[in-house]
Amino acid sequence: MKTYQTDPDGVKFPLTYSTIHYGSKVFNPELIQPIKNDNWVKPKGGLWTSPVNSNLGWKDWCESENIRECSKENSFSLKLYDWAKICVIDSVSDLVCLPYYESYKRYLDFEKIAENYDAIWLTAKGMQETRWSNPDLYGWDCETFLILNPKCCYEAVL
Repeated sequence: MKTYQTDPDGVKFPLTYSTIHYGSKVFNPELIQPIKNDNWVKPKGGLWTSPVNSNLGWKDWCESENIRECSKENSFSLKLYDWAKICVIDSVSDLVCLPYYESYKRYLDFEKIAENYDAIWLTAKGMQETRWSNPDLYGWDCETFLILNPKCCYEAVL
């Protein structure tokens, strides 16, 4: 798991993750339900956000599908603590090494993932590459940061 970036001079510094959630003005960690497997490509629980600067985030998907308006007035931003463990899914090879279970098809075992990670980041590239894989993430329609552990982040003004 990569926990740093490298600047052009080769100096390493921590990754800083900023996400945005639409549909509420205030972050209340007590409202976040624990992660539960649901025999589907998405778990129940957690907090669904998108990276702030994503070109394929929730706001972009809603606009492209004419679903709803995502306004800054009805949203909040989060920053993840430096110690947060992020499960990055940027390719099929990232996905297939994660724990899964078999039901009528193969599903990620989100409960086991939540034992080892604080959040899942499905990148835009990962979203496209895992739509038809086995297991698949078809239904994750945008670049996503799924917060598994609400203690890994805090509300921030960006």
